[in-house]
Amino acid sequence: MVRLTEFPGHQPPKIHGCSHSLFNAHPLFFLLHFSLFLLLTFFITSPTFCQLDAGPNDTINPGVPVTLTATYGEPGTLVILGDDDVKGPFPIGFSFRFFGNNFTTFYIGANGWISFLFYPNSVGQRPPITIPTLNNMYPKNVIMGPWIDLFPKVTGSYIFYQTSGTAPSRQLVVMWCQVPMWSLNESDCRDSVATFQIILHEGSNTVENQILTKKSCDVSNNNRATLGLMNGDGLIGFAVPGRNNTSWTASKEGWLFTPVSVDSFAITPVPFHMQPMVPGDKIVYQWYEGSTPISVDQSVTVTPNETTWYYVYMELCSGIVLKDSVLVYVRKPIPNAFTPNGDGLNDVFRIFGTPPENITRYNFQVFNRWGEKIFGTNNIEEGWDGTAKGQFCPAGVYVWDIFWEDSKKIRVTNHGTVMLIR
Repeated sequence: MVRLTEFPGHQPPKIHGCSHSLFNAHPLFFLLHFSLFLLLTFFITSPTFCQLDAGPNDTINPGVPVTLTATYGEPGTLVILGDDDVKGPFPIGFSFRFFGNNFTTFYIGANGWISFLFYPNSVGQRPPITIPTLNNMYPKNVIMGPWIDLFPKVTGSYIFYQTSGTAPSRQLVVMWCQVPMWSLNESDCRDSVATFQIILHEGSNTVENQILTKKSCDVSNNNRATLGLMNGDGLIGFAVPGRNNTSWTASKEGWLFTPVSVDSFAITPVPFHMQPMVPGDKIVYQWYEGSTPISVDQSVTVTPNETTWYYVYMELCSGIVLKDSVLVYVRKPIPNAFTPNGDGLNDVFRIFGTPPENITRYNFQVFNRWGEKIFGTNNIEEGWDGTAKGQFCPAGVYVWDIFWEDSKKIRVTNHGTVMLIR
């Protein structure tokens, strides 16, 4: 049977998720639980971490290479700190008023605090402190989010920052990602990781602390930590009740410090909602075609011959697993005949693929019965009009071929025949 027209394509809506799950993402989990029902429920959970996006759905003909790219938030600036180290100054990105003074730069302490001025004696200071304090060995103009004795040199832990938004509502986010508590023996506290953010809000000059996890380790300063802030001379300090150089743990908490006057802050609990940001390229992706893992890169090129759902998982900080999906709808069949007679119907033979910017390293060629190439293009939107070198080609059967090669020299092809009818 001769097919002169393509069947109209139908593209179901994209299942888009910004969910999270705190589990160990072992491959057996996915193999055992990849039913459609479970996949749907994954994307209807709490939006604690949002904006993981597998990209738009695509519609293609069979064998057309499509590149899928996952994105999540914006990359932050990675800061490398040693044990009990302090680095800076770094730009806030706006003017922030703190205890009556305006600041545009800040410093990061490895042990979970930021300050607005450099205090040389604070370098090397390990134990958390009770605030307020006049002791000049400790930083002032400081925000502790919380101050814990941390060990950021461990592989897989990151400290980074990012300024986002537009004036007058920008925010600075400083994040400690999966940083373990310090201990003399690695086996004691290296699994007791902390993940939290200190957030400065432009305009309101509020300070927000978002804590995903602060675990317990008794051998690290008896598990003591301080969650609060202190002014420039050490005379005034505000701490969350029960969190002032005491032993405590936390999971998915938010706290807001709102300036009431030059020298006072109100402390209130707020919903847990960490800001979406990533430590540069230090992130783990996992792409699945159905239940089959296919790539650990941020982008993956696929060439399905039938409609397929693809799922991307991103692991970030203490086992947070984010998920999203994208559908590549395969539009069948590819026409096996066309009539380039100028009547506006079926005048061009082309391969279908949209959006074009997602079609990578595409090459489409047509050959005559002697194997001579009479048409070629790298543009998915360009088709063959039945001519060669400006001359009409005779009616008959022609061979077409799609060719693609990636950076690893892996070749993907698809081919078939088409009848030119005059």
